Amino acid sequence: MIGQAIRQALMAIAIATVGITAPIFSGNAGSAALAATPSATPVAGQTPAEPVPAWAFPGPLNKSVPGSKLAWSDVQMFDRAIAVEWFPEEHPAMPPSVKGRMPLYACGYCHLPEGAGRPESAPLAGLPYEYLLQQAADMRSGARVLPDPSYFAGINMLLTIKHPQLTQQDIDDAARYYSSLKFIKHTRVIEAAEIPAVTTNAFVYVFDETGKREPLGERIIEGPDDFERFERRDPHTTFTAYVPVGSIARGAALAKGNGSTRLSCESCHGEGLKGGALAPPIAGRPVTPQFRQLYAFKIGTRNGAGALLMHPVVADLSQRDMIDLAAYAGSLEP
Repeated sequence: MIGQAIRQALMAIAIATVGITAPIFSGNAGSAALAATPSATPVAGQTPAEPVPAWAFPGPLNKSVPGSKLAWSDVQMFDRAIAVEWFPEEHPAMPPSVKGRMPLYACGYCHLPEGAGRPESAPLAGLPYEYLLQQAADMRSGARVLPDPSYFAGINMLLTIKHPQLTQQDIDDAARYYSSLKFIKHTRVIEAAEIPAVTTNAFVYVFDETGKREPLGERIIEGPDDFERFERRDPHTTFTAYVPVGSIARGAALAKGNGSTRLSCESCHGEGLKGGALAPPIAGRPVTPQFRQLYAFKIGTRNGAGALLMHPVVADLSQRDMIDLAAYAGSLEP
């Protein structure tokens, strides 16, 4: 929202400077408004000017992704108030809260119109309607806060969910929309001791393509296989999650429970972790977000009604245990 305010302020200055009276809009609407602004009227008797040299006035380049007939500019793709929609035929019509309604961030900008999500913003497709409503309520009430208060992707979510202009109807519409979608797995889970060297770009890991390697250690390193498609918010982007050697088998053993304080994961998440009466589906979903939620339960930053069931489950788990459980769940088919 700060970025949007800056863009609007700059646009206002530009409009005041050149005398344009068209209203300020975001994304497509802003482009249309400026395009509709009349150009200067030539002085009577003056020879018509030769064509404007386009090279002297570079504008944003329209881009696309494989399989899509649509094109978006960089300006549009980085406008959080608009959901970048590449494949409208793959999902129902989006409600305003998902598609974008100024001055709010669009739910579909981070979670994508198909609900595929990204490593920094978990997929919402196929999560139960009641579960989504509960998470929104917990964030609004403060029962669910960030494990890392400086994690900006999470800050964006909390700012949006607590915005005074976000109505309960907006939340209800988004929950119904995303719960109606089918979740499609896009992440492959690979056990490795050594992985491509990584850097970070905003909230995501970027794999080195020059052959440099680094030890994985006790971490999950998850990132897009094609960073350019990721940046364009292509919902078909695939991801690789590197996990420690042996973690999937260890996670499968942990998921069976310990027979006393820790129930089996299937007790609540259902057979194959595909969803149950008490808990959402977690099979095949991105690995890092699953670890983050286990960690949040462990340190007590998720305290909603449903979260209380998880507290005794994670009480004696180490970080390695949580990595293993996330790796196992992410390796399954949804």
